[in-house]
Amino acid sequence: METRNIEISALRTLRGGFLYLLVAVIVGIVAAFAGLFSFIVAIGSMSMPPHSPFAGVIGAVAILLVLLLVTVGIVLYAVFGKIRPGMRRLSEVDNGFRISYTGTTLMLVGLVIMVLGLIVLVAAFAAVSFSPMRGSVLGGLILALGVLLIGGIIAIIGNILTFVVGAFKLYSRYQNSLYMAAGILFIIDIALILVGFSGILSLVGYILMYIALGDTINKLSTAAATPAQA
Repeated sequence: METRNIEISALRTLRGGFLYLLVAVIVGIVAAFAGLFSFIVAIGSMSMPPHSPFAGVIGAVAILLVLLLVTVGIVLYAVFGKIRPGMRRLSEVDNGFRISYTGTTLMLVGLVIMVLGLIVLVAAFAAVSFSPMRGSVLGGLILALGVLLIGGIIAIIGNILTFVVGAFKLYSRYQNSLYMAAGILFIIDIALILVGFSGILSLVGYILMYIALGDTINKLSTAAATPAQA
């Protein structure tokens, strides 16, 4: 019974993570439309004498940045505050899920490396204004891009292990076809993102995962309650 409770708790934590990811996608979409609308309004108001020509643009950028920061914050909480601990607890029930927990670790490592790469990139651009040594600046830029590339690759591998492999592991254990469908959508979406297209299919995958996890939780809860009623 204790194992079943851990399993249900882990699945609920995972489900909460996918709910937060759905919220993050919605906020991201709102950010995109709000930023575009604000920018259009700002451009239109440039011809109005009392206003600074750049005040509206700065305001539009500020709105976009705030919403994007909120989106990033929600995603980070969803992955590392919900999905990561959910996979860790689920691996206590089925060791096969440890690979997905490892995937969240790789995502974290990749993110840290990418942040370091961004710091190096900013430092390299800042050095352009102060350093006459073009070669050292170019070397810094190449180093920064290399670090960003390595971090991105590690993060993508972690994403695959967490979401794609995780979805297939859930399908293998609970036999709900929605997990399989979500895993396939995640694969297609990763491929599309790599070639520069929108990652909208992940939104559908998150919805399918949320629904499937709810169904699995209900079945396990019902099965756990049945012996007590007998």
